[in-house]
Amino acid sequence: MVTELDQGPLLIKAHTTDAGQHVVEVTLNTPEALNALNGDMVDLLLVHVPVWEADENVIAIIMRGTGAKAFCAGGDIRQLYHEMAKGSQNVGEIFFNHEYEMDLMLHKLTTPLLVWGSGYVIGGGMGLLQGAALRIGTHSSRLAMPEVTIGLFPDVGASYFLRQVPDNLGLFLGLTGAMLNGTDARQLGLLDGLVDDNHYPRLLQALTQMPKQASADTLGQLSLLITQLEAKASADAPASSLAAHRQNIISALGQNGLASIVASLASLKGQDKWLDKALQTMANGSPTSLHLFYRAFNENFANVADALAHEYIVGVNATRLGEFKEGVRALLIDKDRNPAWRYDTVENTPEAWIAQFFVTENVADAHF
Repeated sequence: MVTELDQGPLLIKAHTTDAGQHVVEVTLNTPEALNALNGDMVDLLLVHVPVWEADENVIAIIMRGTGAKAFCAGGDIRQLYHEMAKGSQNVGEIFFNHEYEMDLMLHKLTTPLLVWGSGYVIGGGMGLLQGAALRIGTHSSRLAMPEVTIGLFPDVGASYFLRQVPDNLGLFLGLTGAMLNGTDARQLGLLDGLVDDNHYPRLLQALTQMPKQASADTLGQLSLLITQLEAKASADAPASSLAAHRQNIISALGQNGLASIVASLASLKGQDKWLDKALQTMANGSPTSLHLFYRAFNENFANVADALAHEYIVGVNATRLGEFKEGVRALLIDKDRNPAWRYDTVENTPEAWIAQFFVTENVADAHF
């Protein structure tokens, strides 16, 4: 039996299992915006997820996006831009508290959360994916954290989860906004499985056939299923875009200091379209953003909660200092793609300017 609830930007279905328990299927439902995460979605998740977590009859939560193009292609930050443009001083506190509370809630769940990360998984969508107990990619998956293009920095816990990527390649991902296909995301540990896009019904069927058991057993059985599906689909997995450049990138990341790393990465241009696009994103991105992420990455946070606490302070200040507003204007509002960054290179970005993003005075305490 399936019980459906249409909550506008979220579609919720409760599937009754053969054992009489429930699997909750949550679908992000703004396909015209590539299922971009908006405030209403966050509100609904903050209301519903704790109820499902408290219900011992709910054996799993599975989250996906409407349509074939995207699971979630970032956050809807247009309203945030308009508040920044008005000069609102507390909009960042409201916005980041709201989203980060949800992100941390997902990381702390004991009920198994599965995210079906097909299509684009960008920015805020990565926050959802990385909060899952089982992060499932498909052959259409495209993962990225391109916040440097809007004068922000990779957030939603990226200061932690990109640090977990081997060989410091998470630093490359954050500085360049590089788009990973499913094969590369799987190899870098950002996915727990890579399956065919048409395997979703198999996964849902397996969930509804689960016997009554502890959540750890359910998660173990689902992990085994994903491993089996991955093996069947491996022949059709996309070829790695990263492999040919991996050692050169690792060498560049080993340079001393941000300016040297950026210059060394830039010297790799001209090898293929995938790498060139990533390096061009870095070149066009905000030098301020590069500094902010570099500092966060090198903090080496012990857990996602500590990372989010750091990101909250920097994010709130980013809504007040203008760089973020200018980046959103250029990319999403006026769409001229010609942002007037405060400073034009990493080298001439003053430390005193960067230090302003870490000031805690007049920033309300986080409530997540």
